[in-house]
Amino acid sequence: MDASRRPGGGWLTPQRLAVASLAVDCCMLLAKLTVGLVTGSLGLLSEAAHTGLDLVASGFAVVAIRAARKPADPEHPYGHGRAENLASLGEGVILLIAAAGIAFEGVRRLLGEPVEVDPALYAIGLMAGTMLLEAVRATALLRTARAWGSPALAAGAQNRLADIVSSAGVLAGLVGVRLGFQWADIAAALLVAVLVARAAAMLVYRSADILIDRAPSGVEDAVRQTIAAVPGVRRVGAVRVRRSGGRMLGDARVSARPTLSVEGAQRLSQDVLAAVAAAHPDLDIALVVEPQSEQHNLVERVHAVAAGLEMIRDLHNVTVERERDGSLHLSMHAKLPGKMTLGEAAAATAELERLLREEFPGVVRVDVHLEPLEPEVVAGADVTEVRPDLAREICRIVEAHPEVRACRDVELSERAEELIAHVVAELPGAVTLEHAHAVETALEERLRRQLPELSEVVARVAP
Repeated sequence: MDASRRPGGGWLTPQRLAVASLAVDCCMLLAKLTVGLVTGSLGLLSEAAHTGLDLVASGFAVVAIRAARKPADPEHPYGHGRAENLASLGEGVILLIAAAGIAFEGVRRLLGEPVEVDPALYAIGLMAGTMLLEAVRATALLRTARAWGSPALAAGAQNRLADIVSSAGVLAGLVGVRLGFQWADIAAALLVAVLVARAAAMLVYRSADILIDRAPSGVEDAVRQTIAAVPGVRRVGAVRVRRSGGRMLGDARVSARPTLSVEGAQRLSQDVLAAVAAAHPDLDIALVVEPQSEQHNLVERVHAVAAGLEMIRDLHNVTVERERDGSLHLSMHAKLPGKMTLGEAAAATAELERLLREEFPGVVRVDVHLEPLEPEVVAGADVTEVRPDLAREICRIVEAHPEVRACRDVELSERAEELIAHVVAELPGAVTLEHAHAVETALEERLRRQLPELSEVVARVAP
């Protein structure tokens, strides 16, 4: 959440609020302990013990919040967020001990000699003021915990709400004693013990759940749906999410087509992470992209096999022919480093053939046409302006094709005393890509046949 939308415009941080809460606990402990000892009220003394343990818990929260805000380091690659969950667990355990002590003393007084309790008005006023103060503090803690995603502050807010109810019980006990019901103070103390024990048990249960990596309810399914909606994702594998402090950490495995390049896989990962971040801003997820071939797509499976061989730099013109008897004949063009010897290239393609026969048991023949990989950069020059007559003739031949609407562009390049023509022709946008490629091939053959001085022709069609 943006700091401008947080309570106090970002000034009221979890650490500042935790320190302020610690100071309040110190003052309340002194007040309750003093009044409890003076009046002899077990209810007030139990509240003082409760507040003393709150003081310890608030100290935990201050330390935990400071630790949780530390960035990840080599020893803690997932950050320090769980320090807050650990503080919440510690606070719950301390409160359980306090509840047990209060209950023990209440039962002891109930079964033993009665203890004189002075229900003074200042004691009643102290408990009324405590309830009001705790209500304000619980509201501030809860708002800040939600705004900053702080489990330690959320635990503190839950504890403050229990304090309001327990203070109300002590207040009722003091009023009862003042009205002549001596057992009311003991009943109030036992009520405090029950309320504190219930709140502490819930706190321990929730904190322990997070510390043992319980998955947040419904989050994994929601993340799975978010990832599955990203174009290019074929399948969503394992998705795991756990809480760490106020955030969530997770990992996921997704499958994509096996012919995807490294750059393409990186772009897909970025798209998936962006979609998850938009839908789940509190989740940091690690992603693994795996290849997955479609069994019915035989050409794709051929490409996937070739992609596993380092020497095969490019595979194209792949044809899978099914013979009348059901057997397969595979043919393809493979590009390998141009400086390889023919023997090395033959060994590489022999390995490709072996892997293809393993992938396709019904293969009876594999033909691999070898091509050298093009150099990274070639020297050349644009000579279109030098040969305008040739450029016009090329356009005339291209536009003579019955399906070509117009010749958009011609560029003539000279490389090592060879002339290469680059042609762009216009076709209707409704034609299929397969038919468009057939037109490109026809244009290239026509230009090479009618203009022998062209060493190479690269035709491209556009709508």
